[in-house]
Amino acid sequence: MGLKLATSFAIMFLFALIYAVVFTIGIWFLPADLFGLLIMVGLTVLIVLFQYGVSPYIIQWIYRIDWIPYENFANQYPHLAEAVDKVAALQGIKHPRMGIIHDLNPNAFTFGHTKNNARIVITDGILHYLDEEEQTAVVAHELGHVVHNDFIIMTIVFAIPLILLTIARWSYYAVRFSGRRSGDRDEGSYIVLALLVITVISYISYYLGYLISLVVSRIREYYADEHSAELTENPNTLSTALVKIAYGLLVGGSETEIKERNKSKVRALRGLGIFDPKKASLLAVEGVGKSGVISNEAIQKAAGWDLFNPWAKYFQIFSTHPLPAKRIQRLNEQCKTYGKSVEIDFSEARQLKELQVGKSMAGEFLTDWIMKSLPSLIFSLLIIFTVIWFFGYILVTPFSTLTTLENLLLLWAVGFLIMGFGYIARTLFMYRSGFEPKSVLDLVTVINVSPVRPVPAIIEGRIVGKGIPGYYFSDDLFFQDETGLLYIDYRFGLRIVDFFWAITKVNRLVGQRVKIQGWYRRGPSPYLQIDKLETETGKRYRNYSKHLTYVGAIILFLIGILLFYFWFILPF
Repeated sequence: MGLKLATSFAIMFLFALIYAVVFTIGIWFLPADLFGLLIMVGLTVLIVLFQYGVSPYIIQWIYRIDWIPYENFANQYPHLAEAVDKVAALQGIKHPRMGIIHDLNPNAFTFGHTKNNARIVITDGILHYLDEEEQTAVVAHELGHVVHNDFIIMTIVFAIPLILLTIARWSYYAVRFSGRRSGDRDEGSYIVLALLVITVISYISYYLGYLISLVVSRIREYYADEHSAELTENPNTLSTALVKIAYGLLVGGSETEIKERNKSKVRALRGLGIFDPKKASLLAVEGVGKSGVISNEAIQKAAGWDLFNPWAKYFQIFSTHPLPAKRIQRLNEQCKTYGKSVEIDFSEARQLKELQVGKSMAGEFLTDWIMKSLPSLIFSLLIIFTVIWFFGYILVTPFSTLTTLENLLLLWAVGFLIMGFGYIARTLFMYRSGFEPKSVLDLVTVINVSPVRPVPAIIEGRIVGKGIPGYYFSDDLFFQDETGLLYIDYRFGLRIVDFFWAITKVNRLVGQRVKIQGWYRRGPSPYLQIDKLETETGKRYRNYSKHLTYVGAIILFLIGILLFYFWFILPF
């Protein structure tokens, strides 16, 4: 199915959801009530339009962007200006405003209201780590978003679930109010039935609409990828750029090596590219041949997580961007159209994955999910046992002799203690000891890793940028060692602490050599969660997110002990 057609079907289905919900309400309510609903929907639309209008200005306010007059931009980066000029001439649009964020975290994004007032922003990392062809492919991708009117389309797409949520909430409270006004028992039953039907349909439609809006977002990314391939007439250039942002691959770590390599006419697989700004990025290296080209085996191992780890499928459902390996596979399919041979081949990826983790990762995924959800699972079991106790208490059952208030209190006392131990077990699983020196290369090629199952590691290198480049309040960092680059996640767990870390420490750390101890995770992009950080000047920082989880366990233990106390002293 073509991307335009797929987008059209998805948008049509979203509007069909709105129609279905409004039609259902129309069956149950009088026109006067529907007028109130239309007012609420109208207010929601106004909010969306207001957001659409002010968002570009908010982005310019919260990001430190160096806007360059287009004439200066064309003089400094003629290869990029050539692509912009070509698209502007073909599409009959104004030149987008070009900006640069002075941060070595490679990224690019575009924003605006329409294709005639678009802004395209790239970071120093794009210019530093990518060769000129890859830089052009990245800008061509962003130009694809501009010419495809993605500013408007995605505003509409993400507004629809919000409208559905407004309908769901309004339906619940409107029907509840109508039920109070009714003194007739039959009418009251009718209203209760309406409440159940409309609320369920509305909320299901909201969640379904939200997931579909993410599908549309991923389709638009594929569509922008196609535009890049068409403009450059070589899908491989964007593929290697995507390898650089998602998995990395630097042949050398020094400034001179990178600059000389980017000048070379021989295109190596290294560096970074474009991705979701809220997601992590990584570069790594392996098997560098005599020609200076990264081995395809390294790339396949890095992409193995995207292709075969069950967590990748989970994250894909809730992501605005397709997984990089999926995008590369689609770009590979387009190579034949332009008479190009595929540069990034995943034909051996499954074999490399099986050598590392076996044929199936279902067992690891199930274990991860159980450990992640352990306290919640225990709480759910308590609820189930409480429901069983309730029916045994009010009805005559074989278990009626056991369903006493004394036993219920004992059940919850023991349950809270078990939940406390569940918190501890989850923490020990997610924050393992046994830290060993690693390189970025060592970490990126690990497939059996997840947000729950980490690799304890110690890495040494330099902080080269912020986790979100140019963002004033970014609390995360971007790290480079001799083998690649890695996203560093601070994540203390308390927003106020993260905020003060961002405004007082992050800028000072950029440019410093550091040693970081932490837990390497992937979800979906690779990152290292900080435990300890030490600078070259001897300054040390500690992250207590692990210890914060023990506070929850202590609270649960205290509640359990208190319930035991009441169970012991109360006369039943």
